[in-house]
Amino acid sequence: MKKLVCTLLLPLLVVATGYTAQAAGFKDVPEDHYAYEAIMWAEEYDIVNGYPDGTFKPNATITEQQFAKLLANFYELESPYDELKKQTPARNGADEYYNRLASYGVPLNGYFDNNIRAASVKRGVVAQAITHLAKGKSGLDQSIQFLLDYYISTGQNFQYENRNLQKFFGVTNNMTRAQVVTMLHRMDERNFYEISEDAQAIHENTSNASLNTRAKNGQSQLDKTMQLITPSNSAWDGNYSYYYKWGAGTTDFNRRDAYISNATSKSFNIFITANDGTAAGSVDGTATITSSTKAAMNKSSNGNRCVVEFELLNNALKITEVDCRTEHDEGTNFSGTLKKQ
Repeated sequence: MKKLVCTLLLPLLVVATGYTAQAAGFKDVPEDHYAYEAIMWAEEYDIVNGYPDGTFKPNATITEQQFAKLLANFYELESPYDELKKQTPARNGADEYYNRLASYGVPLNGYFDNNIRAASVKRGVVAQAITHLAKGKSGLDQSIQFLLDYYISTGQNFQYENRNLQKFFGVTNNMTRAQVVTMLHRMDERNFYEISEDAQAIHENTSNASLNTRAKNGQSQLDKTMQLITPSNSAWDGNYSYYYKWGAGTTDFNRRDAYISNATSKSFNIFITANDGTAAGSVDGTATITSSTKAAMNKSSNGNRCVVEFELLNNALKITEVDCRTEHDEGTNFSGTLKKQ
């Protein structure tokens, strides 16, 4: 079995020095959990670690840049000689992995924008990225079918089985820790280590295309419904954060993070994470702008009821949760005033 040495780093994952998950597993992943075997495998090969409280949080979402790191290391992609020229020039911890993935033309959204990299990755994007490396250039439907045919994924919304492939797969839903680890485990079991001829040809680059060109070609390969655009200059766009440390323990803190992107005059995309001690949650969706300083979201991208109100302040964002209990643990919510970063 091929051993992977990459570690999936999640922004909300607090790893204590010297902490090692016990062989007994994680207290929130019972033996009858669908991803139990995959999570134990991932923990054994140091792909992911648990939380200091002994949990794994299998339903926590991951970002595109975290998925990019995992994918680049799983396939042991070679680094190119040059680097991407981004629209957000600040150095980013994922730069190395996006450079490697761009060299193989992998379909992803975040090549040129650090903010898009930090957004949660959709299942449709994951399907096309994996299939590009495992099989070759493929459209969204072909990518989904590949994952289904080899039992790398079993789909999500079974009421659409044999009726609507994309809805059955759940292309617009977020990827969770358990889902990513399960896909990776099944890729390992089925020996999908060989890089496709399409991806290898792009990497060999006989046409001498620049790394940026290969990245743009990868972006354009994504189905249009999966493509994200670079955030506009809207006053709403940006990253917002709040952090308060109230004790000496590793979980004695409160934190709120929000990322707003793709703002227009009518709406914007919102991704929020919240931590209050060991309680945590995240949600993303589309908010409707109701005035120059106010907006509201009524449901999450997963289709759950999630009513959250937003008020744009001077260099800050006020978030008021009205009802979003299905998207986070008891003991926390998304309310708070976050400073623009």
